[in-house]
Amino acid sequence: MRGEGDSTVEARIWDVPTRLFHWALALTLVGSFVTVRMHEMRLHAYCGYMALTLVLFRLLWGVIGSESARFATFLRGPRAALAHLRHLLAGRPDRETSHNALGGWAVVLMLGLVLAQGTTGLFANDDILFDGPLVPLVGKEVSDRLTAWHYRISDLLLIVVIAHVAAVIAYRLAGHRLIEAMVTGAKRLPAGVRPPRLAGPVPAAAALAVAAGTVWAVVNLLG
Repeated sequence: MRGEGDSTVEARIWDVPTRLFHWALALTLVGSFVTVRMHEMRLHAYCGYMALTLVLFRLLWGVIGSESARFATFLRGPRAALAHLRHLLAGRPDRETSHNALGGWAVVLMLGLVLAQGTTGLFANDDILFDGPLVPLVGKEVSDRLTAWHYRISDLLLIVVIAHVAAVIAYRLAGHRLIEAMVTGAKRLPAGVRPPRLAGPVPAAAALAVAAGTVWAVVNLLG
C-alpha cells in the first residue's frame, strides 16, 4: 500500500512467533526480577524455566524460522555495524527488513545472558528453603559458586535491558519505529526494498515443542 505522497510501502517483516517471543521474554524477565525481590523462589524458578524455553525456541527459530528471524540474515560484521550507525546519524530512512547490524548482536548478547542466567539458576540455591533442580548433581560448594554467578549475570542482564530500552527510544527519536513493528509485524520501507519471507505456524509449533520438552526433561529427569 502506497504511503501518502511518499515513496514508502508498508511491508510485513516480523512473524507472529517472533513477536510473541519478544514480548513473552520481556514479561518473563520482569517476572523474574519481581519474584526474586519478593522472595517467591518457587515462582522465580518457573520464570527461569519459561525464560530457558523461550531462549531455546528463539535459537531454533533463528535457524528454521522466517527470513527476518534467522541469525544468518541479521548477524553481520563490524563494517556493517559502522555503516548502519552512519546511516542512522545521517537521518536516512529505515531500510532494515530484520534486526539492524547493531541490534543483531544485541539480540545475541541478550539471548546468551538469559541462557546463562537460566542455566546457572538450575544449580542455584538460596541457603534457606530453595534449591535448583540440578543442585544434587553438583553439591553445595559448586552450587554456591554458580549461585554467585547467577546474581552477577542478573546484574549484567539488567544493564543490558536498560541499554536496550534506551536504544529503542533513541531509534524512535530518529524516526525508526522499532516498537511499532514488533507489535504489528509491519513497517514502512522505501519502495523497492524486498520484504522477508515469513514462515508459517507449523515450524514454530515444532520449535516450541522441542524447547519446552528439553527444559521439562532437564528439570524433571536430571534433577
